[in-house]
Amino acid sequence: MKPLIDTYKEFEIYKYIIIFTTAVASILIACEDTSLGREWHSYSIFFQHILFGILVIDNIMYIKKAVIDNKLKTYMLSFDGIIDLIASITFILTFLDTSNDIKVTLGIISFLKIARFSDALVIFKDVIVNERKSLLASLYLMLLLTFFLSTILYFLERDVNPKGFSSIIEAMSWSIATLATVGYGDVVPITIIGKILGSLASLVGLGMFALPAGILVNGFAQELARIRYITSWNLVAKVPIFAHLDKGTISEIARMLFIRRFSKDEVVIKEGDIGDSMYFILDGEVEVTREKDNLDIILGAGDFIGEIALIKHIQRTATVIAKKRCEMLELTTYDFKRLILDKPHILDKIKKVSESRSD
Repeated sequence: MKPLIDTYKEFEIYKYIIIFTTAVASILIACEDTSLGREWHSYSIFFQHILFGILVIDNIMYIKKAVIDNKLKTYMLSFDGIIDLIASITFILTFLDTSNDIKVTLGIISFLKIARFSDALVIFKDVIVNERKSLLASLYLMLLLTFFLSTILYFLERDVNPKGFSSIIEAMSWSIATLATVGYGDVVPITIIGKILGSLASLVGLGMFALPAGILVNGFAQELARIRYITSWNLVAKVPIFAHLDKGTISEIARMLFIRRFSKDEVVIKEGDIGDSMYFILDGEVEVTREKDNLDIILGAGDFIGEIALIKHIQRTATVIAKKRCEMLELTTYDFKRLILDKPHILDKIKKVSESRSD
């Protein structure tokens, strides 16, 4: 679901208000059964009314927006819509003066509302959805191995070790603890074959339980690479010197560039340093200064810096400082050489701009 507020600065403020409200409301719910929660019960209930009331208002606003966009059903059946509904139900339950399991459970679940504002959690959700078949396959293998070990250990140990292996279900507890390499030690095989099987289970468990983690890590890497590529492609297309290029060429350049961000007053380039990259300014302003001729100019979005050191193979000829927070695309020396080798006309454009700027 798209955010209610389109303006970036206003959305940031609204986002932090909802995050703070959700976090505090869930904490108050979770602390109800503690000694402190019982002591300050009346105050806790009062703030729960206010905080969950804010979440209800947020839910109403999203419902209104969904109705306007003719996407009410989509929103109500989405993850965000379900969590918003749970938070609204919790608000109603806060008017019940006594604490109950349903209110506590729904109040804790409401904490998931924060996931809407977290890019990392959104990526995590996408990775799980994309890798669901692989994850289910690994889960099936884990369950199969658990049942297999439990059954064998039950037949081997049931007579000599009835305390820990009196049934297949009892043996499953040992199997899971062993495969997970936890091994509590409260139940261990006694027979020789049982000990050998237990040792093998520990070794197999190292790889078996690491399999889902590997799937998730690989999924994360692929998703982040996809996001980085899409972001870089869009940003490269906005650079004036690349704007006229075809989509295939932009795609090639997008794979070469890295997004870099600099805070206000941070030194981007220092005069006299060895030049190892050049930068294309996407957002913000930088000040270019040079001591020998008192050079002092301001460059902004669409300009590029650091090209002279790469073209002439010399040290940096000026110092560049970010005047405000800047977002740039970095092109390293290695990729610069590849670019001008394949696309010499881009080098000509960079040289023309650089020469005119020097004049």
